[in-house]
Amino acid sequence: MDENKKKKILKMLSNAKKENPENPVVSSKDLEESLNIEYNELDSYIRDLKWRGYIEYDGPETYDGQDIKITPKGEKY
Repeated sequence: MDENKKKKILKMLSNAKKENPENPVVSSKDLEESLNIEYNELDSYIRDLKWRGYIEYDGPETYDGQDIKITPKGEKY
């Protein structure tokens, strides 16, 4: 996995939190476009970051396009 892409995902989430603290989310579509990757590749990054505790999302254990939020641990990464 590309560490730079992980950092870019976390940076986008951190910026969303600064811009809109009440609803700090980033859509999967925005991430795909910004990183220029396909959904299945994004899914791998998202599941890895969730497993490490850097992000969270509502819904089932597997990622399926839910809005993503950064955790305090993710902000320190």
